[in-house]
Amino acid sequence: MLKHLHIQHYAIIEDLQLDFHEGMTVLTGETGAGKSIIVDAISLLLGLRASKEMISSKSKIATVTGVFSLTEDNLKNVLNSNNIDFDDEIIIERTISIENRNEVKINKQSSSIKVLKELAIYLADIHSQFDTNSLINPDNYLSLVDNFRKEKVNNYLRSYHQALEVYKDSLGNYKTLIKERDNTLKQLDLYSYQLKELLDLNLLENEEEELTEQINLLENMDKINSVLERFNAKVSESSVVETVYTLKNDIESIQETSNDFLALSERLNDLYYEFDDINQSLRDKLYSLDYNQEEYDSMIMRLNEIDRFKRKYKKSTEELFEYKHFLEEQVNKVENFDELIKDLHNDLLEKFTSLNLEANKLSSFRKDVAKKITKEIIETLQDLVIKNADFEIRFNDLISNDEFDQSVFTEQGIDKIDFYISTNKGEPLKQLSKTASGGEMSRVMLAFKSIFVRSNQISTIVFDEIDTGISGYIAKQIANKIREISKICQVISITHIPQVVATGTHHISVRKKTLKNSTEIKVLYLDYDQRVEEIAKMISADKVSNAALESAKELLISD
Repeated sequence: MLKHLHIQHYAIIEDLQLDFHEGMTVLTGETGAGKSIIVDAISLLLGLRASKEMISSKSKIATVTGVFSLTEDNLKNVLNSNNIDFDDEIIIERTISIENRNEVKINKQSSSIKVLKELAIYLADIHSQFDTNSLINPDNYLSLVDNFRKEKVNNYLRSYHQALEVYKDSLGNYKTLIKERDNTLKQLDLYSYQLKELLDLNLLENEEEELTEQINLLENMDKINSVLERFNAKVSESSVVETVYTLKNDIESIQETSNDFLALSERLNDLYYEFDDINQSLRDKLYSLDYNQEEYDSMIMRLNEIDRFKRKYKKSTEELFEYKHFLEEQVNKVENFDELIKDLHNDLLEKFTSLNLEANKLSSFRKDVAKKITKEIIETLQDLVIKNADFEIRFNDLISNDEFDQSVFTEQGIDKIDFYISTNKGEPLKQLSKTASGGEMSRVMLAFKSIFVRSNQISTIVFDEIDTGISGYIAKQIANKIREISKICQVISITHIPQVVATGTHHISVRKKTLKNSTEIKVLYLDYDQRVEEIAKMISADKVSNAALESAKELLISD
């Protein structure tokens, strides 16, 4: 229940505080007095998008604070799940900044619009004349029905959305494979030809580098041979190996006298064996050198062939290896496509079946809810002076037996619904959006709201001029219905209808006062005599007559 509202620098309201109580509170005042601004401020506390245009010209920020009583366990669950501390109240504060640095605080802790909207489901519902207009558009009907069991519907929707996501992934995988198969089949002749070419080439790893090295060796045979012979001759003439060997032995004989000699002896020993090994290797190389023209020509031809393939495919040798593996995969995949497609199709059928199951669970639950709504709507319309009313919620389920057709699975399920109504005995049911009058629309929506409040245990409902265009006996019946709702939850009603005003337990008059350079909004809590005068003004169009005063008293007494 909304207990207190504090509005600062919002639109034409500079600073306004309102206390609200249980039962039914009516807000009256001239058109433009600021009543709807108060409703907009309450809407901000329920997660309505903020606009900096609503900030007073005298300030850079606007603030709306609301204090709600905390009784519902659902509210406590939302607060707990978002780590928000609480006692027996919820204090919500919205700050709108001219620099768009808007803030949300719940119980003085920074929070978000998302959390506000989670709380709003259980805090309050605002119904305006524009909500009644939503009955003209059948696209709104599904959400109207879902709101009666929102939590349960959301559970079904979550399961449905999970199944829908899995199904779409499976369908996407299947379509991707089909496309890949089709593309591969189009390229199969080319792929097969290229693969045969590369297989015939029989390119080996590092072959190009080894060929280049060997060709370079053969092309420099004379120089290599000359250098190696000269090296071998000099080593043999000067007995370098024998000399190093002798020096090594001499140093070894004194290595025990000093650690320095020991280290030098070890290094000289390593030098001897290393040099001896180099000498032997170069000698072997010298004796093995053999220039073969045919071998050289063959290597040149092979290297030219590799270069030709590199130019043809515009790839390096490493890339040619990778491309050959790709071609092998593509050609081999063609042989396995049928099996792969069959497996993915079986998976798709399984996901399609699961999705249909979840969609039908959601649809069945909605139909059960719709039956209960229909019964209560008919009963409520009779209370609202549509005595022979008949009402029906018709489902036009989207059904598909084609696992490739995902168009029937919308984000809201497979249901499309329409409202049908008959207001006169003997007349067939017709679409509400095309047949009902404005007054009937208001009463149908009020019937929806009265059921909605009972089924969802909303603690506060705000009616913003929903009775526009209603008068006489029907206005009295609407007033009675709103009073009935106020026995279930707190009602705040903005109205211009005397019968509704008289029904209220509490009466607040909203008045706009124009000063020299500004406009102020003031509120006055009316006592009995003041209420009589206010209602009399409504009855007599501001010219308060004795008859109007008596009529106002009768309205108040009868309630």
